[in-house]
Amino acid sequence: MKTLLKIDRVIENIQTYLCMALFILILILGSIQVFGRFIFHAAPPWTEEAMRFCGIYLTFIGSALTIRVDGHVSVDIVISFLKNNKVRAALFIISRLICVVFLIMFFPGSIALVQKSGSSLGAAIQIPYSYIYAAVPLGIVMMLCSYASAIPKLAKQYAKGEK
Repeated sequence: MKTLLKIDRVIENIQTYLCMALFILILILGSIQVFGRFIFHAAPPWTEEAMRFCGIYLTFIGSALTIRVDGHVSVDIVISFLKNNKVRAALFIISRLICVVFLIMFFPGSIALVQKSGSSLGAAIQIPYSYIYAAVPLGIVMMLCSYASAIPKLAKQYAKGEK
């Protein structure tokens, strides 16, 4: 069990550092875009596309991180009115398992998208779109791993009345 927790912590750290690097890269590329547009009156065409690609990966990796802290927007008005902590924990688990089922159902379609987009290239950066669309199945796998880690931990907090 301790080994799994260590692996989980390493995965979380990798996700955190990837999100930080992608965000910093978006800021740098955006600065290059603005600087080029207002100083040279001609911005490099590749920066906008690179920012978009970084933003796509940042969204999916960040979603996996957000699951770990239960930070996604959710309608939990029913849970907040309940007094029984065990029922609250059960509703929390059910709602998160619905998310897991959705991700599992979405996964085959994301793989098909990656496979079908292999011949399409980006306009400014000649990268196959399959590399960009690979963010979807990668993000789904990371989100499923995050749910596997977060559901037991957060359910215990609900059961104890800490959340």
